[in-house]
Amino acid sequence: MGDDGTVRYRAVFTDPTAWRIWTAATISYFGDFVGLGALLLAGYTRSGGHPLGSAAVFGIQAVPAFAVSVGIGPWLDRIPRRAGLITLSLLGGAAVALPIIASGLWAVLVAAAVIGGIRTAFNSIRTGAIADGVPRTVRGRLVALLSTSNQIAEVVGYVAGSSVAIAIGTGTALAADAATFIVAAALLAGLSLPAVSRFPHRSSMTTGIRTIFGDRTLALLVPVAWIGLALGAVPQSLAAPALKADRGWVPVALAAMAAGAAISATVVGRTALSERLLGQFACMATCGVAFMLTAVGMRVDPRLVVAGNFLIGLGFGWTVAAQTTFIHVIPVERMAHVTSTMIGSLIVLEGAGAVAAGAVAGALGVPAAYLLGGAILTVAALAAIGYGRTHTQTLDISRPYVATPAAEPLKPPVREA
Repeated sequence: MGDDGTVRYRAVFTDPTAWRIWTAATISYFGDFVGLGALLLAGYTRSGGHPLGSAAVFGIQAVPAFAVSVGIGPWLDRIPRRAGLITLSLLGGAAVALPIIASGLWAVLVAAAVIGGIRTAFNSIRTGAIADGVPRTVRGRLVALLSTSNQIAEVVGYVAGSSVAIAIGTGTALAADAATFIVAAALLAGLSLPAVSRFPHRSSMTTGIRTIFGDRTLALLVPVAWIGLALGAVPQSLAAPALKADRGWVPVALAAMAAGAAISATVVGRTALSERLLGQFACMATCGVAFMLTAVGMRVDPRLVVAGNFLIGLGFGWTVAAQTTFIHVIPVERMAHVTSTMIGSLIVLEGAGAVAAGAVAGALGVPAAYLLGGAILTVAALAAIGYGRTHTQTLDISRPYVATPAAEPLKPPVREA
């Protein structure tokens, strides 16, 4: 398994499309988390030190993310992949510059909101580009490497961005983020994709969700994944209030979850977990237990938040397998639309989860927020394991395109240079 995995990871760098997508994404990721680390601290500081200040940075992204996934999602598979990625990269660079030139909490929240919409569209179109231009045997490895790069960038970016923000202010960190958007756009300008065999007319606004729940496997996986995704921003959004007496540990606590997730993403990418749903649910249950253990640990010593967040990150390796499961099951001609539905729901749930956790933390304390979230995820994952064992047909992803909704008119193939 190890040698085979090494060869397949090397294939990502020998495939010109996969290599360029990975390189542009990695550069952009580092800038994103440098900027996000600064935005989280700016939100916390400009709100007067309330836990909801940093949580609002995630929460405000929900509305534009939902608007893009529902309102623009039906068109995403019609947008030329390369041109769309370049345009969105440049818009992202402009958005993160706003808090540099404007003071006040509103500038932070507006920048976060715009980034939420861009993130949904960009990742959706990029997934479509992967389905269009990357060989099937390479896709799973590319998804794993993208996830690993994302998590490593989160570690370095959170530490660098929050440290710079604490030391000299947010402007420098946000300027670095804007620069990476421009570099990513330049790399994507050289992206070449093959002719698209089928290019559909605009689908309905419900096609994405109908495609997901029309598939027996995704209909079981997605609801539990949504619960897990709602907890994805909790460790970051509660780092500052959890360590208010030890502020110097905040950058490390922000990065700890990503460090664990980077390790788990690399390991999961070398396995067949994407085809084993019971294994994914077991990982989700482990992640929930890690939340509860962290709640207990921080009552003993707040700095155990760092260790707990690392364990939570290890538990989040299931997200790599879930993404690859989607790429295996969803039809290529609906990939960007369905991905936008999932990313939109991710950002909405991530934001709502962060706000809910912030409210619980403000009323009952940070440990209570961790404990409640972990308990819900653990129960849901164990219930899914029980259901899967009695309905084994839901665990099989070998059938072709069972999730495809009713056929719609198609346009002629279109080639991107």
